[in-house]
Amino acid sequence: MKKIFQKIDRIRGSGMATLNLDYSSPYYHLNGKRFPVESIATPDIKCRVTLIIDSILIDFTINELL
Repeated sequence: MKKIFQKIDRIRGSGMATLNLDYSSPYYHLNGKRFPVESIATPDIKCRVTLIIDSILIDFTINELL
């Protein structure tokens, strides 16, 4: 849990997140790119993070981000 809290703090501090997706993800072509963060849900193992990608809000889990 400590690593998750550290990752969330880093994302909140910078306001940006880098995608780290599996090959099977429909957004894999965006892997490694940084995007602005719209919101972060309650810190948890499957914490939801909403990113702004091309003016569209897309939800990812904290595990799909660097």
